[in-house]
Amino acid sequence: MSAPMTDDEKWLHDAVYAMYDAYLTSDRARADSYIAEDVTLWDTEHEPLVFGLSGLNALRDSRPAGSVAAVAGIDVTEPVIDVWDEFALVRHTFTVRFTDPASRPERVRNTGVWRRREGTWLLVHNHEDVLPEQ
Repeated sequence: MSAPMTDDEKWLHDAVYAMYDAYLTSDRARADSYIAEDVTLWDTEHEPLVFGLSGLNALRDSRPAGSVAAVAGIDVTEPVIDVWDEFALVRHTFTVRFTDPASRPERVRNTGVWRRREGTWLLVHNHEDVLPEQ
């Protein structure tokens, strides 16, 4: 049996799910509320490191219209969360299911580095890798 989650672990756990929900409902402002202005990201479909929330928004804007509509759902595994003072590491995998029955689900490994700034947890680095098909 695992130990109960601390308040910080529970908040970070819920934030992971809230961010995917925000994506699926096209609520960019809600998703962005969890992300630091100076975030860095490795994206699954974009090779260069993305710098800043403005860089993330430019990447989002470059994607084809209707990308979110093509997603039927996102299934997230239970995150593994470690908190050290003002920093946290959150790891999980997720599977993207598509509306097109001919599209195979995409499995992704995700690692997020979070930092508490002025009492609020913010994502400061995110790294995603597409996993091989099973």
